[in-house]
Amino acid sequence: MNGLNVNYSTGESSVHFEMSGMPFDRMRQQMATTAGKVMAQAIKDVLREEITPTQSQIRGDAGPQLRGIASLVADSLMVEVGSNTGGEAEVRFGSDPMDTGGVVGKRDGKLAAILEYGMRQFAYGFTFKTIENTSSWSSVGGGGGFINAKGNGGQNATHKGFEPLDWLSKARDRATPKIGPRIAEALKEAYS
Repeated sequence: MNGLNVNYSTGESSVHFEMSGMPFDRMRQQMATTAGKVMAQAIKDVLREEITPTQSQIRGDAGPQLRGIASLVADSLMVEVGSNTGGEAEVRFGSDPMDTGGVVGKRDGKLAAILEYGMRQFAYGFTFKTIENTSSWSSVGGGGGFINAKGNGGQNATHKGFEPLDWLSKARDRATPKIGPRIAEALKEAYS
């Protein structure tokens, strides 16, 4: 190591070593200020590599009913590095904007969460029924039909729901084993 001074002297029955700790102190100080950034960058690199496989997985696992949602979520994936309230580096992977739960649908649904966790079957509070105009209704709608929302029952009153895609969990499972070795490699490269 540069600047490491080792002095020794021998006496009749002893050896005396003297080492300067300055180089170690400088390295420790440098690591204390930059190691978090080096580790965060290594984690970010691993997670960025997961974007393309995750996009493919989302699009591939989504059935025809979910294709539009899947495309929106897949296109919104990103990785960002920030810091938490303790000043520690924080690396996040997910659907942008992450602070508000990811990409939002037309009715303000959190689409990334919906694909991750799935949706249970649920009953609509109404059904749609088209009513044709008759002479008594001819002034309404200008000669065409109109839609009447009617409550309680009907064939299209239930949303079938869908199973979770677990896209975020699968990305985590693929990335986790790569993070430790990548951090070790980055630290070795930065401080060798």
